[in-house]
Amino acid sequence: MIRVKPDKNQFILFPNPFDEHLDLSNRWIKFSQKIPWDKIEHHYTSRMDKGMGTVAKDARLVVGALIIKHHENLSDEATIQAISENLYMQYFVGLPSFTKEQIFTPSLFVEIRKRLGADYWQIINELIIEHNQPKRDEEPPDEPQGTINIDATIVEQDITYPTDLKILNDSREKLEEIIDVICFKTHQTKPRTYRRVARRDFLNTAKKKNCSYKEIRKSNGKQLSYVYRNLKHIDNLLAGRINLTPLLNRHQLKYLQVIQTVFEQQHYMYKNKTNKVSDRIVSIHQPHVRPMVRGKAGSLVEFGSKIGIAIHDGLTFLDTLSWNNYNEADDLKVSAENYFRRNSCYPAKINADQKYMTRENRNWCKERGIHLAGKPLGRRAKSEEELRKELRQSASERNCVEGKFGQAKRRYSMDNIKARLKATSESMIGAIVVVLNLIRLVQQHVYYFVKTFYFLFRVFYQKNMRYFLKPTF
Repeated sequence: MIRVKPDKNQFILFPNPFDEHLDLSNRWIKFSQKIPWDKIEHHYTSRMDKGMGTVAKDARLVVGALIIKHHENLSDEATIQAISENLYMQYFVGLPSFTKEQIFTPSLFVEIRKRLGADYWQIINELIIEHNQPKRDEEPPDEPQGTINIDATIVEQDITYPTDLKILNDSREKLEEIIDVICFKTHQTKPRTYRRVARRDFLNTAKKKNCSYKEIRKSNGKQLSYVYRNLKHIDNLLAGRINLTPLLNRHQLKYLQVIQTVFEQQHYMYKNKTNKVSDRIVSIHQPHVRPMVRGKAGSLVEFGSKIGIAIHDGLTFLDTLSWNNYNEADDLKVSAENYFRRNSCYPAKINADQKYMTRENRNWCKERGIHLAGKPLGRRAKSEEELRKELRQSASERNCVEGKFGQAKRRYSMDNIKARLKATSESMIGAIVVVLNLIRLVQQHVYYFVKTFYFLFRVFYQKNMRYFLKPTF
């Protein structure tokens, strides 16, 4: 029997017939050391344990599984399978020994995301950052300190590109399903819905590569009439009934309410020959999603939620999350106030885009001693060269925000949120922000080493520049 001498960088974890050694340099062990599991357990229990049903799963098991899911960019089923196959992942979620069985059913992820919303992930995010920051003095600083970089972006949802014709066709098909359910449960005769004719009219226009405005408007009018007829049929079938719960479940009732709103919006736009309406619904399956005109290259309109983040010392804070297309200039005050809540002082400097440079924000920052990096209004006190240098410095510092957006969208699918509910979508966004900070905290010592080496190299280069520039001939 061959015996291997244990390495000092390894430790024995799982009791079984074989000596299993885990490498301390593994990323999942490093991640587990960065998370205060005991504090997370307290906030988790208050949300999950309602005194009814079975006892909730442990916080480390649930939160750890969600972090693994978003870090590896896996589906719910693939996440459970990966944990059952990986020793280090099982250590990360707090299992006492290695097991090949599922830690829980993949469908449980949906219920977990409903209860652990974006606000809970913000609490976890701040607990993790506070756990890994050095302890500071009890007395708060008298003057503003630190620099934050703020910006906003759209987190797109996984929906088909919406058109009026598609929305009306989806509404018609869903109403036909509801009519079938009501007639089956009430033993009434099905009314004529002309579903085959309506389907044919939809495909005649949808399959064409190029359609004129007149053809699209005519097809929209037909689908509007079909939706209106189906709504009337449902009203007649439900006449005199106050309690609809025995006939329709909560999902069908929600669809019915959403489709009624969709019909009102589409009828208004069709009648007034416009394509604008307030709180426009672009998907009957995700009615909380709104179109947001951004004017970006390649996609003038995006569909999803708008988030505003602030980055301080490379760590990301989710300050704003909204499903409406608001003016992101208001995020500046929110980010500064959140910084004050965390650090007991305002930031000394805020790097932001030009859209944040409103007169109200400038005056607000001036009253609190915050330097808002941007082009000044009126007569310029600084020279053009000094101002240009300051703006370049601010833009280079603000690049970390765009880099963080790119990392979240390209690597962790923040550009394509596949959750369908509003609460679950917000939970996924909050979990991705936590994953970004965990990666940053684990790689922080490498970052500081590279930064120190670069600084020393620049000092050495400036002092010995004449040797580098000396001709060799």
